[in-house]
Amino acid sequence: MNKKPFYIVGFMGTGKSTLFNFMQEHGDVVDLDEEIEAWIGTDIATYFDQYGESAFRDVESKVLQRIDADFVLTGGGIVERPENIRWMREHGKIIHLDLPFEECWARIKDSDRPLVKKGESEVRALYNRRTTFYQEADETIDASQTPRCIAEQIIRMKEEKV
Repeated sequence: MNKKPFYIVGFMGTGKSTLFNFMQEHGDVVDLDEEIEAWIGTDIATYFDQYGESAFRDVESKVLQRIDADFVLTGGGIVERPENIRWMREHGKIIHLDLPFEECWARIKDSDRPLVKKGESEVRALYNRRTTFYQEADETIDASQTPRCIAEQIIRMKEEKV
């Protein structure tokens, strides 16, 4: 099995956090958002509201670089900073969970995510902007599949990569 971490990236609603339970028996799995919340001592939405996106992205970058795990489930905006993409690529493999905007929106529109509050057109613009960054991933997986199927594909990739 590949010893380098696999960084799972994708837009909000692609199912990154849902993979946790399916993957934990195959290695150390860390949900970056949970680690960030432990680091900042509050939930991300509250931190976002109090300090803004830029401050949140600063914390996100710091916490990313402290994580030591086989699989790191990132937040959708981790790709907003080119240095995060470089760091993940240098230290592991980037796996992109891909899902059309309409499916992402259907999954997240009623959530309390800070960026969703901006409305569908703003979130669509964000999706379009981030798509370019997601395309820099080492591998892409269709996220319309079941979480178990997605997890099995990632685990297979991890076992094959030397």
